[in-house]
Amino acid sequence: MTTSIVYLALLAAGLVGITLSVPLQAPAVIFLGAAACCAALTLLFRPGRVLPAKGLLVLATVVIGYFATRAAMSPVRDLGVQDLMLILPAGILYLVAGFGLAGRPAAGFRQGLAWVVVLLLLLHTGAALIQLSGSDGYSLSFYFTSSVAASGDRVTGMYGYYGSFANFMVIAGLLCLSLGAWGRFAKTAKVGLLVLGCAALALALWSQSRSAALSLIVSLIVLAILLIVSLAHQKSSIRRRGNVIISTLAAVGLLASLAGGVWVFQNRAHDSTEKASEMMFDSGVRMPFWSMAAEQWADYPIVGAGSRSYSYLANRYWSPNLPTSEANPEFVHNEYLQVLADYGLIGLLLVLALLAWHLVVGVRQIRTLSNQVGEDGFSQGSNAMALSIAGVCGMVAMAVHVTFDFRTHLLANLLLLVCCVVWVLPVVKWGGRGAGEFGSQEVRKSRIGSWCLAAVTMVLALGATGLGAWQLWGGVPLLEARIAKEDGEWDPQAVPRDQWIPALEESVARVPDFNRYQRLATLYQLEANDLSGADKEAMTERAKTAYQASIERNPFNPIPWINLADMYGRAKQYQQADQAYSKASEMAKARERWFRMHSRWASLQQQWAGKEWRSGNNEAAEAHFVRAKELYSKSYEYAYFYQNKQWVVQYTRLLITYARFLDSQKRFEDAEQLFAEGREQVNWVNWQRDSKMNFYYGQHLYDHGRHIWYQRQPQQAYRLMLKSRAQLLQHQGMMKDDVEKGFAEQLAAVNKVIEFLEQTGIKPN
Repeated sequence: MTTSIVYLALLAAGLVGITLSVPLQAPAVIFLGAAACCAALTLLFRPGRVLPAKGLLVLATVVIGYFATRAAMSPVRDLGVQDLMLILPAGILYLVAGFGLAGRPAAGFRQGLAWVVVLLLLLHTGAALIQLSGSDGYSLSFYFTSSVAASGDRVTGMYGYYGSFANFMVIAGLLCLSLGAWGRFAKTAKVGLLVLGCAALALALWSQSRSAALSLIVSLIVLAILLIVSLAHQKSSIRRRGNVIISTLAAVGLLASLAGGVWVFQNRAHDSTEKASEMMFDSGVRMPFWSMAAEQWADYPIVGAGSRSYSYLANRYWSPNLPTSEANPEFVHNEYLQVLADYGLIGLLLVLALLAWHLVVGVRQIRTLSNQVGEDGFSQGSNAMALSIAGVCGMVAMAVHVTFDFRTHLLANLLLLVCCVVWVLPVVKWGGRGAGEFGSQEVRKSRIGSWCLAAVTMVLALGATGLGAWQLWGGVPLLEARIAKEDGEWDPQAVPRDQWIPALEESVARVPDFNRYQRLATLYQLEANDLSGADKEAMTERAKTAYQASIERNPFNPIPWINLADMYGRAKQYQQADQAYSKASEMAKARERWFRMHSRWASLQQQWAGKEWRSGNNEAAEAHFVRAKELYSKSYEYAYFYQNKQWVVQYTRLLITYARFLDSQKRFEDAEQLFAEGREQVNWVNWQRDSKMNFYYGQHLYDHGRHIWYQRQPQQAYRLMLKSRAQLLQHQGMMKDDVEKGFAEQLAAVNKVIEFLEQTGIKPN
């Protein structure tokens, strides 16, 4: 029963748990929870066992407990749940497959895991071959998410992303090569496995994943070394012949993988002059990601900032070397630094200790098995040897791959890594059922150990079953609507709102989630734009309520605050809009080029100033004009890659409006300074059609001239009027027939004053 349920769980993970979607991960989590219940009951009623590697079991239990506890305590609960949906099933598979069964059933179970991986490999290979022929292939995850592969024309198998596919194919391909070399099968089966393994590695390279190419090169070297070690106690003739064959094939394979790696890196280069480091790190994007993670860890050194905290604290630690238009980094693209940032130094040390210990155990297991299989063991085959070699190679491949990627955040790939870990463990042995077979003290220790393991397994079982069922219950409406993809970008303008809104409403009613609330609020907001009257107001209130719910569940996300501010601003609720912008300011300043938040905030202050001006509250109006200037300056400072035209035009318009306000207060000298500042902006002359600087400056000069005239300074007034006419004529020449409605009246008024002054005897100098 236990083994069958685990196989179903692995199939579910390999078929649909191949995305970051929590609802698609849920079936595998539920299956593993049910398997853990069965295993725990077995441990309670059949405790007569001898557990090997007890220290390793204790360490693994501590690791599972630490990560599960820290995820449950995450400042953003919904992100903690995403990590728990990985931690709990991985812990269950490790305990059940590594220590839950004993004797031949345990050995057969581990072989069964390998066959499930091979079956998934065949399915992924079939999908990849169809993609190579020009079709889209097949994938259940595409069906439930209505998405397509995000990797262009690269092969992705049933995955949606080439990196995840390549990582799976490298590890599964190494498993096939190990089984083909040491498996206890017929020769035809061995040849078939070897061919399948080579095809898997070739497809991994064909996907053009640089991380996979590096991991493949390293793991192939490890595979060759381990195969040579495994032949240490064979007959001398077999050993010599095997060493020659292995060395030759290893050299050929290494050269082929190196050539493939070079091909991958050349294809991934943006141009022929790109540096090697840029080819590896996406033009330097990963390096800033890593520096941001290091800075975050420095502030939370011991236990980290919490599960997936890097994704929402990235705005605080934004690297100056990372363009602000870069998509928001959800992951560090280095799982070691990810653990360091999210779970602290304790988490990283625990992970490294667990990985290193299993690698040591795996190498020792291979050396032990090489002695146990006898001098003719290679010709007969040993599945235990094959799985041990595959396990060590798979761990090495993953350890290298995740230095540049985040593949262990994908349930299918994480469970594959756990399978590799389990394959290197010694099999638990039956120790007898009574004192007649071993002493009463040993019986007592065996029972206590089994009961403790049963208790831990049952706790994980209850947690996984409950959490998985809850998440599946909340995700069913999304699955039915085929919108279960909740990561990455989406286009709210393009989705069918009549389908998305009911699905999201039902989903958040079952399982609240900040991301779903945010998407629902955005769709409400778009829906309100198409309505009027009371219906528009009601839909707008629903959007505001949904944004507030999203904020309550994730107060570190600036997007709901920005959208709320925009809604308040359009409703002329300036006080509420200002407060919303202020809440988002620190979180959004690193993304100014992307959000334009401080520019929008400045525009709000400008509108607010206009309202106060019209109401006669001049002191308040000026305060808002000053605040708008400050915010535009901050926007330019934060967005150092700003497109000049967009910012200059907006800022110039503010300066003009502020100057005209000062003109209305007869503060012409202050207004002149603002117009002068507008003329200091980059390329302001080229954008006069957008700002109409000359027209408004001409008005300013006219008003100033009249003021001077009334103070009985006609000569100075005359000079100002001439300058005013020159500005208006320049504006007319620029705008041609597209001049303002009041342009003719303004020009006529200026000419009238000039003519009158000239008639009084004033002449140009």
